[in-house]
Amino acid sequence: MPSLQIRDVPEPLHRLLQRRATLNKRSLSQQTLIDLEALVGGDPRRRRLQALERIAQQWQGRAPLVWEQTPEDLIRADRER
Repeated sequence: MPSLQIRDVPEPLHRLLQRRATLNKRSLSQQTLIDLEALVGGDPRRRRLQALERIAQQWQGRAPLVWEQTPEDLIRADRER
């Protein structure tokens, strides 16, 4: 597994990470890795699946949307503006 070394971490940031690690009963390395994953989102495929699941849950049990105009009519009207 690749590793990463970060130098010259500002003292306030280091204290914050250390405090978060202590509160969550993790090592500084574990907490930093978890925070980085949360910040950048981790695995893109997993993020996409989670987003699709949230959308499906949000729309579950709702009636489908009904549009007065077809997409083609909307595009045509937009072009004619």
